[in-house]
Amino acid sequence: MNGKLPKKFNPDRVGKVDDLKQMWEWNKKTYGPQIHFSYKKDKSVVDITFNEIYDIIQKAGTAFYKIGVMGETIAILTETRYEWLVSYMATVNGNGIVVPMDRELSEEQILNFLERSKTKCVVYSGAFAKLIENYAKTSDRPEKTAEIFVNFDLEPEKEELPEYKDYKIYSFENLLKIGEDALKDGCADFTDVVIDNEKPCAYLFTSGTTGTSKAVMLSHKNIASNAYNAACCASFGFNDVMVAVLPIHHSYETTCTFFASSMLGSHICQNESIKMVMRNFQFYKPDKLALVPLFVDNMVKKVWDEIEKKGKTKTVKTAIKLSNALRKVGIDLRKKLFKDILAAFGGNLNAIIAGGAPLNPEHIKTMDAFGISVWQGYGITECSPLVAVMPGDMHLKKSESVGYPVFQNEVKIGEKDENGNGEILVKGDNVMLGYLDNEEATKEVFTEDGFFKTGDIGYIDKDGYVYITGRKKNIIILSNGKNIYPEEIEEYLMKIEGLKECAVIGRKKETGEDNITALIFPDLELEKFAGKEFKEIEAYMKEEVNNVNKELPVFKQITEVEVREVEFEKTTTKKIMRYKLK
Repeated sequence: MNGKLPKKFNPDRVGKVDDLKQMWEWNKKTYGPQIHFSYKKDKSVVDITFNEIYDIIQKAGTAFYKIGVMGETIAILTETRYEWLVSYMATVNGNGIVVPMDRELSEEQILNFLERSKTKCVVYSGAFAKLIENYAKTSDRPEKTAEIFVNFDLEPEKEELPEYKDYKIYSFENLLKIGEDALKDGCADFTDVVIDNEKPCAYLFTSGTTGTSKAVMLSHKNIASNAYNAACCASFGFNDVMVAVLPIHHSYETTCTFFASSMLGSHICQNESIKMVMRNFQFYKPDKLALVPLFVDNMVKKVWDEIEKKGKTKTVKTAIKLSNALRKVGIDLRKKLFKDILAAFGGNLNAIIAGGAPLNPEHIKTMDAFGISVWQGYGITECSPLVAVMPGDMHLKKSESVGYPVFQNEVKIGEKDENGNGEILVKGDNVMLGYLDNEEATKEVFTEDGFFKTGDIGYIDKDGYVYITGRKKNIIILSNGKNIYPEEIEEYLMKIEGLKECAVIGRKKETGEDNITALIFPDLELEKFAGKEFKEIEAYMKEEVNNVNKELPVFKQITEVEVREVEFEKTTTKKIMRYKLK
């Protein structure tokens, strides 16, 4: 589908850029003195402008040249902070290759990925100093290529101590001083570099075990085109405040929260940890957020839990009906009627873009009733990542869709089944170069005419909107040849009151046929389960699953139920690790 753009998509909204260097030149020129990033330090807030970020990037990039790593592969291992962004841009704008590392990986996985990517320099925060500095000193890993290390939190005066100097461990503060001095002396080796926007500039490791994870190779063209597309399609704007909630290494957070929003002049605020999210919402008072559906689910749950505790459930539901009726005649009182609810998120929140997993359409309606629009998006790392996003005026009419394809991005459905479902295929400047050192895997995911095979199953409606019905590798194939998409059944299960998480899988019977099995984790903290033994909760859940079965065709009905006492293992972007389910 590559048709007429929805009215909310504006290709002239920001300047077209061909690489990430041009992107930051655009940002500096357009928004210079405006605040771009804020973080807390010593009980106060530090604000950094677009001009200041740009200047720090120039210093860091020049320093990389002076210490011999400009144009090399540089890994970044840290929590969300402005230095991460600076290090990323200083790497890629010197024609180097950045490796954003997942900070929740095991220590061995981290070292394995450093070696697989042939990293020359590691930039890290104090939280990882012990691991990385022990690695710097080790001589018993033959695949080790890292030679230079930069610690964001190392005190500058310690840099001259033998335990740091002998192993080329720099403090970030002194690194910037090296760059600053070189710039004053007229060094232009970084600032004047000409970007090759076709060559790899980032290696992104996909989720999976150390051995099965693939490194996606993205170019400047891939990432810059996707950031531009996201900026033109997202209903975010000048001076909108955002809190950076998701892991910064993830392509969704990098491209959408940081790069696309920077082109729109947005103000990003640091979130130190998951535990601080709600407090930071109240502190920074965000206007917009980019989240994964699990966060939205939790927000809805917390709102209703609080309403229930106060005994106001009936009052709020009546207010919703009244508000919805008034909106139909052009009167919007949501900010007044639901002031207390909105205050939990800072009071200014009006929109969320959610992607990365299926989103409950009912939660879109609930949040909209309170005054917060939730727009679904769809992406995949190999596509930099954005493929489709919901226009700002269609989130209710198309609540089950993941959006309309962003422009410069062709989306079609492969071979279709009897219901019109098939694999979602994508072609465009945002599609990856391939997988690092894995030509066979790269070849497998492209069609003969150059479309990337996402592995997601879905369809496109008559208006061009994309719907996802399942994941190819999750499909359960019955003995009669019927295909079962677990995600479809999970949508029904998520309507069960008291269910927190679920996954549907196929378990083999002795006959070899698949049992459609529901794995369920109840919300054990709910008042309705207070004082109940687990056996009682288990019986309740199984009865509710029986009720769900009544809504499903016979061949899709759940035949086995397992109620869990512990939640599912998840990735850092809060997706259930399905490969661990049996």
